[in-house]
Amino acid sequence: MGLISGSGSFSRYQVKGGPAEDFLEGLSERIGRHAFRNLTEDSTQERSTGWVNVMDMFDYRFAALEFLKEPYIAMSLRVDERKIPATAIKQYCLEAEEKIKGAENLDFLPKRRRADIKEGVKLRLLKRAIPGSKVYDMIWNYSTGSVIFGGTNTKLCDEFQEIFLKTFNFHLLAMCPYTLGSGFLEKEGDSPDLIDGLVPSNIWEEP
Repeated sequence: MGLISGSGSFSRYQVKGGPAEDFLEGLSERIGRHAFRNLTEDSTQERSTGWVNVMDMFDYRFAALEFLKEPYIAMSLRVDERKIPATAIKQYCLEAEEKIKGAENLDFLPKRRRADIKEGVKLRLLKRAIPGSKVYDMIWNYSTGSVIFGGTNTKLCDEFQEIFLKTFNFHLLAMCPYTLGSGFLEKEGDSPDLIDGLVPSNIWEEP
């Protein structure tokens, strides 16, 4: 989801801890180690994930400091994935099984043999499949530790937190309404325990 190009859903996080004084030194190299890599035509890899330029999803070189907008770091997480329809796998498997039974004069194939055929068919089709690409923007205010990520899917958010940790060596704390409210109360000098005393109310109830 593009945070820059328009509206969209997003997840909020808070970085645990703060960066050191020399945090920006070697940052390009650390990001580059986890930059996006294309799925090659001869590869059977189904999914590739990595950082790209927030303004250009095809730029993953990070030769300069395009990601640095002090005090912000802005990048996108690009996810390329090959998907093969289940009906296509089933069709090609049936064709392959029939050819083998005819060539070997067999009435049926054992379960293990059919599993091997299915795996071979899937690998062959993966090499022919064109990956679909999606990008999810990330904006990190490293002075306050606030992070906004343009995705809400649980699996995707887990993947984002993992690559963030590998790249920057910082854990992320997901910010839900409760934690946001607690932080606001602490900032105002009140106790976060006040939230625990809140009860639901009917805003439509007549006075």
